[in-house]
Amino acid sequence: MKLVLGLARPSLGSVSIDGRNPASDWELRSRFGFVPEYECFYDHMTGRGYVAHFLQLQGVSPDEAGERAADLLDDLGLVEAMERRIRTYSHGMRQKTKFARAIAHDPDILVLDEPFQGTDPTTRRLLMERIRKWAGEGRTILLSSHILHDVEALTDSIVFLSGGQVLAVGDRHAIQKLMPHVRQKVRLTPADAGQRGQLARLLLEQPSIEGVSLQRDWVEIDTSNAEAFHQALPPLLRKAKIA
Repeated sequence: MKLVLGLARPSLGSVSIDGRNPASDWELRSRFGFVPEYECFYDHMTGRGYVAHFLQLQGVSPDEAGERAADLLDDLGLVEAMERRIRTYSHGMRQKTKFARAIAHDPDILVLDEPFQGTDPTTRRLLMERIRKWAGEGRTILLSSHILHDVEALTDSIVFLSGGQVLAVGDRHAIQKLMPHVRQKVRLTPADAGQRGQLARLLLEQPSIEGVSLQRDWVEIDTSNAEAFHQALPPLLRKAKIA
């Protein structure tokens, strides 16, 4: 992530965005919004003051910065907490504040490093919705995550890295074909939460399923034959009239 953001220089190879080097191109770097994995707050500030502070560093007037910060935090579910000091925030509230700061200056490239780490299901769902919204507005989003489900749910293209080496590149289906017998967890969220039990019973009958657990909002399955599972799933859902 630091290489893409221009915060570190590669020991081998190069990084180029639109033919430009982020390490030396300050105008290019201004197009980035970054959600880091690590903490990066001034805890004595309020959430609104914190986001507004970074907008003012971009040249936005104090009044406009305060208004934009309030709108962003409201959109991320922090309307009742934006005037509290960040030191009182939960982990999920801090993650939302990171997102507000990252998107505040209207960047066209968002770099998200483990953005859902430690968040509860409600916060995770809201952040995913916002990421989809921002992607739909034409922004490029680079997301790093060790949680395969999150990657599958959000991305068009996946790159697997290990030790700085690229192991695989492709969309979700291409990646799954490269590891058909690797044990995977899959989450299924029916539109009607009342159908979770019915869905779990149907899944337990499938030979490709090794385990099923009911969660608050979804059904989680274990499979070592993802290809067979994904082939069997659509007709099973249609027959049971589960959306």
